[in-house]
Amino acid sequence: MNRFLLIVSVLILVMMASCHSSKHYYKVGTKQENAGLVIESSESYYLALQRKRTNVDAQIAMKRTGQLTLNGLLNDFSKQKNIADYRAAVYSYQKAVNYRDRIQSVGVSLLLSDFYEKDYQECKTVFLKELYDEGNSLLKEKKYAEAEKKFEEIKRLDPTYKDAGDLGDIAYLEPLYQQGLQSLEQGNYRSAYVSFDKALKRKSTYKDVATLKQQCLERGKYTIALIDFKNSSNARGLELKIAAHILEDLAHSDDPFINVVDRDNLQTILAEQKLQMSGVIDENSAVVAGELVGAKAILTGTVLSFSEVKGTLRTKERDGFVAYQERVLNRTDGKYYMQTLYRPVKYKEFYNSNSCRVSFQYRLTDIKTGEIIATEIIEKSIEDEVIYGRFDGDVKSLWPAGQGGPNLSIVDRMTLQSMMDARRELTPISELTNDLCNQVSTQMNDAIKRAVEEIVK
Repeated sequence: MNRFLLIVSVLILVMMASCHSSKHYYKVGTKQENAGLVIESSESYYLALQRKRTNVDAQIAMKRTGQLTLNGLLNDFSKQKNIADYRAAVYSYQKAVNYRDRIQSVGVSLLLSDFYEKDYQECKTVFLKELYDEGNSLLKEKKYAEAEKKFEEIKRLDPTYKDAGDLGDIAYLEPLYQQGLQSLEQGNYRSAYVSFDKALKRKSTYKDVATLKQQCLERGKYTIALIDFKNSSNARGLELKIAAHILEDLAHSDDPFINVVDRDNLQTILAEQKLQMSGVIDENSAVVAGELVGAKAILTGTVLSFSEVKGTLRTKERDGFVAYQERVLNRTDGKYYMQTLYRPVKYKEFYNSNSCRVSFQYRLTDIKTGEIIATEIIEKSIEDEVIYGRFDGDVKSLWPAGQGGPNLSIVDRMTLQSMMDARRELTPISELTNDLCNQVSTQMNDAIKRAVEEIVK
């Protein structure tokens, strides 16, 4: 059975189950109760009251079997209390209270004596102390994960219990803090950053995690100097567009360690240092400039080729048929009736397309070693086409032509109607080119991110 049929089958079963009436579930519950299945019958009476709370017979039966079920849960609680199994006692009592509240939701009140609550509080007090002491011992032994579980359980039972919340934070935060310190010392700045960031999200004031996280960014920052891209194609300014896209992508990268400096910033920084660099910044001069601004790599690129094809509108005349009604005499009974007939017509089909293609090579080079960190020739193409029709008559009555007459296929007619309503304006070459630049930049950005992740661990 495929997934669709499975889902449909489940929905049908759910719908069938939901269609059962209150009376039906009451009858089921009665049979179960007569057979001694008290718990099962109480559930059936509960379902009956969910569907109709005013079912008096179900209310009476629910009161009777519900109280017996609740008493059984309370007996379990008492037994566990008597043998000093405080954990089991606490959760048994909570189960009993939850059951009582659930039955209360359908309008039936069950009796739960106050002395049970008093016994529960005594058990919970002892159990919370046990958890607290166990958590502290585990914390001292630096078994942080186990300690955290203990304090989390305390918070679920009593959010205000002593300093369990703070101790739970320590159990969660301290291993992250220690992992972060170790990674920082080993020069694994990204790993350290991740650890300190997780700690900050839990508690921003824990020790000096905020300062250490910032240190990770400062020490692991990977600055890339973006220099002028070259253009070997006949598309003027294309290299500037690609450079603008990649600058935007890198500047807003979700990798916090990537920092990018473009040509303008290079010139500004050099000017501030009273250094001059005239003309185009090539790879050799970029190395010098990059070192001055703390760059670890330079990014260069070349538009190898670019081509565009601006389409010419093509037209074809197509055969079609127009449906119309005609009054026809039935010679058998002498009565008139309306008959659908089809008249041959012509309509026009138009086609046009624009396309462009680019080939671009980039290179990310380590400034100190001259090693090529990442390089790739990216080839992208994009096309936009329009196919639409035009008919001077009533388009709603138009049918496509078939073998020797109209094609009465509903699917083919819908295709024809869609063509008549289709878009007629092509996306301009300029927009397609911009999309191409964006695609090139996205692929380049992803590759650079992967390269930096391998370097800054």
